[in-house]
Amino acid sequence: MNINISFFQDKLINAINAGIYIISIEKNGKTKPLYIGESFCVLIRCSQHLYEFKKNPEYFGFDNETIKDNNITLKFELIDSIEDQEDRKSEEKKKIKKHKPLCQSGYSDNMKPIPDKIQAVKDFLNEKN
Repeated sequence: MNINISFFQDKLINAINAGIYIISIEKNGKTKPLYIGESFCVLIRCSQHLYEFKKNPEYFGFDNETIKDNNITLKFELIDSIEDQEDRKSEEKKKIKKHKPLCQSGYSDNMKPIPDKIQAVKDFLNEKN
């Protein structure tokens, strides 16, 4: 695994709280959301995502080729701090619908099948500016 990981940068302490987070892929100045989620403790949930990703890169649409690209950064960021679970879930769905993350179905937090995630990541990486 050669890709770079950016895990909440200077805002790690804020990720201890409840909120909505985004996991994005960045390469050559282009960024695209892979996944948007919500949790009562964003830091714990994103640590779980990172663990799953390390065990199985296909979890976020990477394959044996793309996982070795050291020009790619996987970014974890807090979007909003929202304590109320109902409000978080509602806002999460709005953001998924608006941003259309590569690994999600587009209308809820459900993930696409692995082959579809891999193809979506490859399509993004092969886009011309």
